[in-house]
Formats: sequence, structure tokens, C-alpha cells
Amino acid sequence: MRAMPDEEVFAWAAAQRCWLLTENVKDFQPIKLRALQVSAPIAGLLFTSSRTVPRSRRQVGPLVEALNEWLTKGPPELPIIEDWLHQV
Repeated sequence: MRAMPDEEVFAWAAAQRCWLLTENVKDFQPIKLRALQVSAPIAGLLFTSSRTVPRSRRQVGPLVEALNEWLTKGPPELPIIEDWLHQV
């Protein structure tokens, strides 16, 4: 999926009724807004930042812990289609 354009990744996730975990707010936020304007299927967007959840290739623990906590609670109920991942 790395080679896919963001719009295609969003469309795939929407078709699968999935949430996307991304730091790419500036690209995915407008894609979500355009989809809402035309009543297209929407993927949930779970945004994160290296500032709110510090990590590196050698130290992914904080990201995994934050994601586990989020998954344990479960995604927000509709109509919420956007959330932010925070360090536990």
C-alpha cells in the first residue's frame, strides 16, 4: 500500500470499513472532507504524532501501547470518524 496514492488508501479503508492510523493529517483531512461533501464512504482516521507518542525504529513500545489502549476501548461510535492517539 506504500505505493498507493492517499486517495486510494482512503477509499480502500472506507470500502473495508476500517480505520487508518496516520501522521499525515494535512493530506488525509482534506480527503475525508471531500468524501463527506459527496456522501462517499468514509474511513475512520486515527491521527498520531511523534510529539504526542514519541517513538523510533528501535523504540516502538509507546506507539504499540497507545494503539493497544485505543483498540481495547474500541473506536468512537459513529458519527465520530476521527480520533487522536495519545501516549498512555
